[in-house]
Amino acid sequence: MAYEPVQNRKGPYVRLEEDIELSMQYNSGSYRNTPLPNNTQDRDGKARVEDTREGFLSNEVPLGQWPSNSERMTTVTLWKALVILFDVILASTPIMFIALASSAARIDGEELSYYGLRLEETLRLSPTIFPLIFAALMGRFFRYLSLWLAQQGTTLGLLEQLVGCQSVFSALERQIGLRSWSAVGLASTLVWLLSPLGGQSALRLLGTETGTARSVGQMGYLSPATIMDSFMSGASSVNSGRSTFTPVFVGALLSSNEFQSWPKDLWGNTKLPIYRQIDNSSLDEWKLLPEDFSDSNISFASLLGIPIVSTNNRFLESYTVKARQWDFTCFSNRIVTQERAESDRNYTWQMKVYDSTQPDCVNTTNCTFSGYCSGYPCPIRSESLASSGVSIADCNLSLGHYESEVLCDAWICSVHRMRKLDLFDEYYSRSDDDELRKVSVANQLIHLPIMDAYNVRFPVLRGSTTMEKWIYDPSNVIGVGSKYVDLGELSPDIFAERLTVLYNTFWQSTYGTRTLGGNLPMSILQTGRLDAAESGPNISFVASEAKFVDYGNPVYKVSWKWFTVLFICSMILLAAAYTGLVLKHITIAPDIIGYASSLTIMNPYLLTPTGGTTLHGLQRSALLRELPVRIGDVCPNDPVGAIAFAKNDVGRVAALDRNRRYI
Repeated sequence: MAYEPVQNRKGPYVRLEEDIELSMQYNSGSYRNTPLPNNTQDRDGKARVEDTREGFLSNEVPLGQWPSNSERMTTVTLWKALVILFDVILASTPIMFIALASSAARIDGEELSYYGLRLEETLRLSPTIFPLIFAALMGRFFRYLSLWLAQQGTTLGLLEQLVGCQSVFSALERQIGLRSWSAVGLASTLVWLLSPLGGQSALRLLGTETGTARSVGQMGYLSPATIMDSFMSGASSVNSGRSTFTPVFVGALLSSNEFQSWPKDLWGNTKLPIYRQIDNSSLDEWKLLPEDFSDSNISFASLLGIPIVSTNNRFLESYTVKARQWDFTCFSNRIVTQERAESDRNYTWQMKVYDSTQPDCVNTTNCTFSGYCSGYPCPIRSESLASSGVSIADCNLSLGHYESEVLCDAWICSVHRMRKLDLFDEYYSRSDDDELRKVSVANQLIHLPIMDAYNVRFPVLRGSTTMEKWIYDPSNVIGVGSKYVDLGELSPDIFAERLTVLYNTFWQSTYGTRTLGGNLPMSILQTGRLDAAESGPNISFVASEAKFVDYGNPVYKVSWKWFTVLFICSMILLAAAYTGLVLKHITIAPDIIGYASSLTIMNPYLLTPTGGTTLHGLQRSALLRELPVRIGDVCPNDPVGAIAFAKNDVGRVAALDRNRRYI
């Protein structure tokens, strides 16, 4: 079968062979190569285009306007020099982003300025400008790389991948269409991902933060030895200090749940958690607290924190404190009949040292009590009147010595980790501990249960005390009314946890009370004590090394992560731009890849004059822009059609038909 080419017309035009075999061999002998007159060759390009328009409108190509003379491809003209200059300027535009990144790095840590403000405004334009420049330069790089490879010799598949690599989508489309997942295709796809990444990195490059300066200094915290000066050290001390510790204790007890679960107390002192509840998550003796303390099962050991003193106008970053705290563990909590209880019926709640291994008392005459806590753990019994019967809990009381590391974020400080220390040190001896157990613990067991019923004639008529109601439900204390709560309904663990908090809160309110409100004088850092006002002992403080952070004016802060991303993206783009520039000007072949006009080169179905092979794609398009073309059937009269890009001659190139067969 032979193709039927478009019939040739009379006149000085190119003639095509009558029969073209299916192999479509090009016959160069059918083209004329007669030089044109010199005056025709020297005509201005614009005039040439205008002259050819009239010829194309009549479906003919005037020979006088077609470059058919031979010429050198490397001839340097003024126009080419201007093009080279423009290409160099365009290829150098990525330097702008490198300069922006360097400018941002230069003002890192400096205070806000007009220069920095203008730089920020410029960086905000980068997400728009960078992708545009990236598309222009990277597209040119792939285009001229493919043209250079085509001149050197390459495969059609690789050429198609490079020519079509003008965006992420087109790169993926070529991979899928060619059914070839090559390293070149993957690399070209990844390269185009740098376009949005570079733009967004410039937007996130420069920010502001408050200027900080870190240093090490001294702070002081309430000495653990101050517990020996508790109001619980004697009956007279209890009576004289009642007006001091009662409002502090009750105020903390009636505070909102938000404050009770906050790492600081009502006066800003940092609270310590219950050491026993912290999981041993580290290999050393320190126990780390979870980052989200509120979601853990760890409770604070007291509603009161440890008072500290530090330099004014300086923010603490971290420090350590030492303190002693009590801890209850209960193994039994139940409700029994009143006949089985040994408590005094004049009060609703009582606590006492009690050895639960001894037989239960039938009455007060046959009960054996040691009278005081002889050692740790100390057996304690709690008896509370219930709505029907008496709630009895048997527990053990222990005293521990702990060191806590506190981390601060601005004004909020919380314990980061804790470790247990030896109970005794140079400031707390065994004799001190013996006195504490025999006197202070005994007095506390007496006065804690009757805090809000002191000197009341018939306290049992008022229902459970505020302390009992708090143990039963810390969120429902105020305005409960005169009723009895059933503490025996609580599990031993819950009862022990809440009793620990209550006991430590009351205990901390009885010593160093004047320091809880804060606003301590700086002289404590020099003297190590808060001098007594009117009467009472001096309150001692322990000096400790602390880390401080001083906040100044806002300064610029460079994100070095995004700086690196922008720098790498810009350097890759700059390298691609200069490589494309070099390839463009060392390649001899005309730029004909990817242009529609390139389909007219040596096309037997398009009547073009001899020559013009040195024209670039756009130059050829300018000369042939009025040429009517069509993708159609060039063998409309044969049983089987053939599809080609041809001149749109009416009657010679037929429209494509879905029902017709083509070869």
